[in-house]
Amino acid sequence: MSYIQHPTQLIKSQDTIIYVGAVSGASRPRVASTGGNVTVSGAPTMKYLAGVTDATVSINDGEQEYYLLGNGGFADSVIVTARAQASVTSYFQRDLDGSTIQATGFDEAMDVILTSRYDKNYEVFVQIYKLIGGSFTYDTTAFAACVMNYSESYPADNLVQVTFDLMSRGPVAAGQITVSGTSLLPTEPNS
Repeated sequence: MSYIQHPTQLIKSQDTIIYVGAVSGASRPRVASTGGNVTVSGAPTMKYLAGVTDATVSINDGEQEYYLLGNGGFADSVIVTARAQASVTSYFQRDLDGSTIQATGFDEAMDVILTSRYDKNYEVFVQIYKLIGGSFTYDTTAFAACVMNYSESYPADNLVQVTFDLMSRGPVAAGQITVSGTSLLPTEPNS
């Protein structure tokens, strides 16, 4: 029987961060999952997606069912594709450079999302990190994506929220990654 021994065993959602970057040119970043570890190469400059209030990430496998003669009437299947989807709700934000709010621009990460909402050939590279523990070890999901199902809501409390789906294009990698040097948790706004 397995049960939670101590509250520190729980991974908190505030220890999850999302980075996005604009994919330029015809070459997507390369991602791979090998032995439960993730490698990423060729990633663009990544920006912290601030103001996220809710995110749901799923990796969906596509399978091909088949039936064989003499197989006792049982169906079998082979996984042939994989697709990731991240559904994100965030506050719409202005750009903050250092301690100065820029009155004419959006936060750099939000700007990447906004460009992809109308240009369906504009791809976004997504990295979602959940801090597991010391030594900067994270569980991560990484993929190139396009923005779909974009919507804005204007609630009475005057904080504009945006909701969008990041639908993967190309390979999806999921597993652990250890970041050497400094923590990926942002210590200052995007610049």
